[in-house]
Amino acid sequence: MKLKALIVADEPPARRRLTRLLEETGRVTVAGEADTVRDAVQKIRQLEPDVVFLDIQIPGGDGFEVLTRLDEIPPVVFVTAHDEFAVKAFEADAVDYVVKPVTPERLLEAIGRVERRIEKERAQEGLAHMLSQQSGMPPRILARRRGRIVLLDPADVSHITADHTLVFAWRDGQSLMVPRTLQELERELSGFGFRRTHRSALVNLAFIAAVHPGESGNYVLELRDEARSRVPLSRRRARHVRREIGF
Repeated sequence: MKLKALIVADEPPARRRLTRLLEETGRVTVAGEADTVRDAVQKIRQLEPDVVFLDIQIPGGDGFEVLTRLDEIPPVVFVTAHDEFAVKAFEADAVDYVVKPVTPERLLEAIGRVERRIEKERAQEGLAHMLSQQSGMPPRILARRRGRIVLLDPADVSHITADHTLVFAWRDGQSLMVPRTLQELERELSGFGFRRTHRSALVNLAFIAAVHPGESGNYVLELRDEARSRVPLSRRRARHVRREIGF
């Protein structure tokens, strides 16, 4: 299967040349392009690419700012005319750092590194999933954060939210991406004190600190986590949740 790529660069000729070089390899399909920090963040969330080819100098900030705005970062290959940011790029967990002018041979090397990174992450995720399903083992929620696989104890998770197709578990005020649907998690975690409070949220009842009135008969739950998070409680679901917490 070909890698789905997003190209982020501010110059159209550079994007066109990189697109041509990538597609000529037969191993990459360019799914989209972006030319600013904001556009790049939106496209990454929308397209969920396998790899991002990212320039350093782009309007609205720089390539590193794109990464800081994301909860989950896909494999990144920096493609830039500036060689002085290589150390910073690898500290940000970049897969590769390609200095222009880009040659087909150097690009193939970068693609190979991306493919190996993805294979390694899939193997880690498979092992973590197997461990989370072992009989006799305490239940765990498999999550990812910036390339790491994390097994979460449900008792430590304050709430779980959905943002379009992405699902995040929240622990200690930080979000970790969960490769499951909210519906699947609702079924699996109902026996551990989690209740659906909104079409886009599950809440661990043990973390509810206060209930505040909201708009149009809805409510807002204040949670007992480090961020004092606020999660919506819809009017339709309020009666069941209020009964369980004795409110």
